[in-house]
Amino acid sequence: MKLNFKTLIIIFLVGLLGSSVGTFGVMSYFNRNVNGIAGGSNVVLNEVEYTSYEKSDYTKVIEKAYDTVVEITCTVRSNNNSSFFFFGGGSSTSTSAGSGVILSEDGYIVTNAHVIENIVDEDSIEIKLYDGEIVKGKLIGYDTRTDLAVLKIDKNGLPYASLLDSTQLVLGQDVFAIGNPLGLGKSVSDGIISALEKEIYVNNVYLTVIQTNAAVNAGNSGGGLFDNNGNLVGIVNAKRPSTFTTSVEGMGYAIPSNTVLRIVDDLVEYGYVKDRAALGVKVYTTSSYYSLKGVVVSEVIEGGSAQKAGIEANDIITAIDDQQVNTYADLSKILDSKEIGEVVSVTLLRNDEELKYNVTLQASSNS
Repeated sequence: MKLNFKTLIIIFLVGLLGSSVGTFGVMSYFNRNVNGIAGGSNVVLNEVEYTSYEKSDYTKVIEKAYDTVVEITCTVRSNNNSSFFFFGGGSSTSTSAGSGVILSEDGYIVTNAHVIENIVDEDSIEIKLYDGEIVKGKLIGYDTRTDLAVLKIDKNGLPYASLLDSTQLVLGQDVFAIGNPLGLGKSVSDGIISALEKEIYVNNVYLTVIQTNAAVNAGNSGGGLFDNNGNLVGIVNAKRPSTFTTSVEGMGYAIPSNTVLRIVDDLVEYGYVKDRAALGVKVYTTSSYYSLKGVVVSEVIEGGSAQKAGIEANDIITAIDDQQVNTYADLSKILDSKEIGEVVSVTLLRNDEELKYNVTLQASSNS
């Protein structure tokens, strides 16, 4: 077949047109299916729907309770027996960091007695509130036998905790510990109630407590243990310490709210716990004054039963009614089983001589 020049030109132009149309089609397809994936305006690969955060029950609980917990710092005296301390004992000062819970809108706060027990100067008590404000606290009273204390700040309109009847608690119930662990500021930990009415020996006293596996550490002392409605069920006071051979976690303790309410009411009204049998003496409760046997009398209350019976300062009480006394906790436990007006036989050591005195137990006082 012979093709003239005109026919060749026509074939060339038709081929060129077809090529252009094909290229345009391929590019259009590419733009729709590739460029769209890469961010073109006509295709969306992933749609993200933004919604407002819905608060959980736990969040609502923490919101209710969080602002009722405060941070506490104060200057306390630390006793030392080490021969390396000024070549033979003495004392130094340190900062005690703990927590507290506001119990009234006018500023009554409960904490642990051991947080403030050896306070050097009441003016050193500082309380950090929920809004970051730091205010001075006043010591109203404390009770070493239940490890509770009450402070007061000059504020009104404060958020405060509502107390739940602690006899209503059940094993496995959700709880939240809010406090100031390690003095690093407030935080929340959660857990369950692991045991009820558990007797422990801590801070030199016997206590009946609630056990929880919620994480607590030094500085949580005096903070709150709350239920899943934001009600206060206990005041955190201890964690089972680790030993050289055993690492212990998940064993925290709190003083039940019913005990808290009873003791706080007396401390607020009287400055001490009323209607409790007492000897009429003060004894050393720190390790600096432990004796090999018994507890050392630091002060005899003027006009009290012990003074009338003949007991003196620096006597070492070793037994009451023939029940051995080795620690302050032993003494407290024995006295808790006695009644005001009951006569007890007190065995003591004075200058290595064993003596016995009959003492009529008196009502405890703020002295």
